[in-house]
Amino acid sequence: MARLTNAIPFIAVSIIIADLAIAVYAAYEGPFPAVVPLGSPLAYRNIYIHPPVAFTTYIIFGLAGLASALYLWRRDVRFSRLALYAAGLGVIYGFTTLATGIAWASESWGAPWSWDPKQTAVLLMLLAYLGYFPLRSSIGDPERRELVSSVYLVASLSLVILSILANRVLESLHPTGEAVRDFASDFQAGWMFGARMILAIGTGLSMIVLSYMKTGLPRPLLTLVAIAALLSLASAVYMAAPLLEGEYYRVVNAEVGSNGLVYSITVVKSDGSEETIRFSTPVESPVKPATTTDGRPTLTGHIIVLSGDGSLRVLPHWSTPLSLALYTIAVLAGVEIARRSSKGG
Repeated sequence: MARLTNAIPFIAVSIIIADLAIAVYAAYEGPFPAVVPLGSPLAYRNIYIHPPVAFTTYIIFGLAGLASALYLWRRDVRFSRLALYAAGLGVIYGFTTLATGIAWASESWGAPWSWDPKQTAVLLMLLAYLGYFPLRSSIGDPERRELVSSVYLVASLSLVILSILANRVLESLHPTGEAVRDFASDFQAGWMFGARMILAIGTGLSMIVLSYMKTGLPRPLLTLVAIAALLSLASAVYMAAPLLEGEYYRVVNAEVGSNGLVYSITVVKSDGSEETIRFSTPVESPVKPATTTDGRPTLTGHIIVLSGDGSLRVLPHWSTPLSLALYTIAVLAGVEIARRSSKGG
């Protein structure tokens, strides 16, 4: 048992570093749909960040509710302590779920907030779990504090269930799990999405285990996590940097030949006006393949810049690096919770 306890920090750090590494790789290289109803297809790389953190949030809140139910049954304060750590991490992950969803919706739904049933349900869930902490701190008697807090967390599970089912039972812009599975049916997208789901869940559970067991992380392992997080944040900044360099355009139409070369593009400029740019010498489409099987140009919707040599360069949508940065910060916050708990904080 002692050997397993000693190994837990090394296992946890390995999972966290792998999680951040795959998140960065997916944000840069993850497959995306050829065409989308609205916005940039590259915004769909958020699928490798937003759903994994959302699903992990549900699991963490579910664990908090289960631990609270076990406390009510056994009156063992260890279960209440586990619920406390899970609720704290769940709030961090819940905020990240909401923020990354808003960022993605701003592009793919046309507005960051639309009071969509899914968005609203997640907001209500987050507010409910935020209320757990002032409720807990307002009760002076230890036994009554644990009892009331546990009942509260068990009751809050109803909002987790509501959040999960909102886009299934009510008309919603948010896709269902079936739509995500259809996208992940592609082999490359599937393994990348699956890896992100497994590692994100593993990261969340690892931090709860570290907090509950108060094992803490030795300084060398904390340093490794810090380096991985800094690299992840730097990658997010590097990804977003081209969006700050100068004028860029959104493609609303493109004339693409059967040879895959682009003859002209119609773009929306930063001032909202449209302009058609014709190339005296056709250029290669930066998106491959250049057209879908039914002939639609895959360049449509993308954000592009015109390079000095006349070629086209596709830029990421700002929501993807933002989501990557937010997730990295959430992981760092979770590690800090684990570090403080090991010192009795």
